[in-house]
Amino acid sequence: MPTCRNHAHASIDRRIRRRRRTILCACAAVLLAGMPLGAQQVAAPQTDTANTLFVSHLNVEPVDYQVKVSWLDPPDARGMCLVYRASAEITTQNVGAARLVGKAPTGTQYFIDTPPDRSGYYYAVLFQDPAGTLYPLVIPFRNKTSSPVAATTSAPEEKLAATITGITAALTSSGDGIAISFSTSSPGRDLLLFWGTAPLTVPEDLVKSTSTVSLDAGATRYVLAALPGVDYWFAVLDSGLYKLGQAPLTKGANTTARPVQLPVGSGRISLSSPGLERRALPLPSLSLIYDVQSGVLLPATEVPDLPPPRKVSPDTEKAIGRLMLEAPPAQSMRPSPQVLRSDMTPTPSGEIARLQEIVQGPFLGGDMAAAQKRLGDFLSLPRSAEVKARARFYLGQVYFIQGRDRDALLEFLAAEDYFYQESQAWIAACFDKLEKIDL
Repeated sequence: MPTCRNHAHASIDRRIRRRRRTILCACAAVLLAGMPLGAQQVAAPQTDTANTLFVSHLNVEPVDYQVKVSWLDPPDARGMCLVYRASAEITTQNVGAARLVGKAPTGTQYFIDTPPDRSGYYYAVLFQDPAGTLYPLVIPFRNKTSSPVAATTSAPEEKLAATITGITAALTSSGDGIAISFSTSSPGRDLLLFWGTAPLTVPEDLVKSTSTVSLDAGATRYVLAALPGVDYWFAVLDSGLYKLGQAPLTKGANTTARPVQLPVGSGRISLSSPGLERRALPLPSLSLIYDVQSGVLLPATEVPDLPPPRKVSPDTEKAIGRLMLEAPPAQSMRPSPQVLRSDMTPTPSGEIARLQEIVQGPFLGGDMAAAQKRLGDFLSLPRSAEVKARARFYLGQVYFIQGRDRDALLEFLAAEDYFYQESQAWIAACFDKLEKIDL
């Protein structure tokens, strides 16, 4: 009996060893099925499963409008961990089509991703050694997710906006147009292309630009049929960010650093004819020197529909002098410029920071002409209602100090909804001055 029992145990042990060999062979076949990642594969991937490196304990969790991806690095490995995102589950076969959203050196072990929407995405993290070899092995529950993860809130437009870099403008190969090329960090975002005949260095220049065209998502090139003999400057901005009134411009990144001009040649029309003052395109050159109906040369000093000035009689001049002597001295009210409490502390960036630059600069510096121009340019761009009211409060003060009481009153009334307390004293001062003028 003991002998039979020993034979039985030996037979069971042999069957267990054969089954283990079968399982190990099957696992090795799965590991050997890894495919290279095309452009991401710098060197051939390792085929020895014993030397395959991959991260583990992948954890993906939403944090407001972002997604935090964390993992454990391969033991004793140095290199880079690459984070991929896709709308479908990532496998070894389709990982090459996934979007590379970030890189983190070993030792970091996490990455914060900002997905473009809340539809839910799959993630995978692959390891790349210092030599550039990428290990494309994807293992469920280790370095990839098996279910989509969605952000809990929608991301603000500033976080989703595309960053434009490397803008260039050059003549096309045929020489009859200008090709504008650039790179975008978010191919899914709509863009705006601006061009004009003057440099585009500050947001206010965009309002004065010649034209604007919308670019479809993913576009990185546009060809403009330009006029010869005219300097052109270009800028590309994220459409959603511009609608919020934010227009960051960086020379050489999203604005051209130098103009491009189509050369004048035979058969080409140019607006650089001598003797004509060129206006901003696409308006034609226009110089009204002669009367349209009679053809008579127009005098440059007279204003149409107004009689020429003439001197009053000596008696009338004496009567005006007596009236001026009897009139009480004019008492003009000149309160000092007032800064809103929220603008007394700086804002790091955005449209409020740009408005504060105007307030701390020409407004408080007493240069009301410059303050009026810069505030007007600031309001010419799309702004939120509160920011618009804030700028109008300062513009009303500029008009009041300049003696333009009616214009000042309209600006303070426009700012009243958001800055009621601050506007009341100025509105009362405007009415006082207007009543004295009417009297």
